[in-house]
Amino acid sequence: MGLTRGPVPPRVPAPVKAGLLELVDHATGAGWSMRRAADALGLDHMRVLRWQQRRTTDQLEDRSPGPGEALHALLECERAAIVKLAEEWGETDRSHRKLAHRGSRLGWVHVSESTVLRVLTAEGITLPSRPARERREHTPFPD
Repeated sequence: MGLTRGPVPPRVPAPVKAGLLELVDHATGAGWSMRRAADALGLDHMRVLRWQQRRTTDQLEDRSPGPGEALHALLECERAAIVKLAEEWGETDRSHRKLAHRGSRLGWVHVSESTVLRVLTAEGITLPSRPARERREHTPFPD
């Protein structure tokens, strides 16, 4: 289990935790106290208690830190408001930057300009652009 290299690191995989708990159970079955067994293995006794509690619910594997989705993630109603904004005002504003400001002025959605662009790109919406200007005839330099 790789326990010969000093104290147990802060994060260990579930099989290592299970092995350590088996060693603690074996030691307590042989008359040792749980604190003494944990100390002999280089563990804090509170850590062993937490692992024992998690073992009863089969949750020895560490969970990923934080929530699954960011707390400030864009909501579906905000995405819908951005799409509606592009449909109704895209012809007038012609820019994701102007649409972001119009959305906040109208009170529909308060998001950054880059968020508007990202949502419109994900939805496959392109804003109308002005046609390219015609090139002017180059006048020759006077003598």
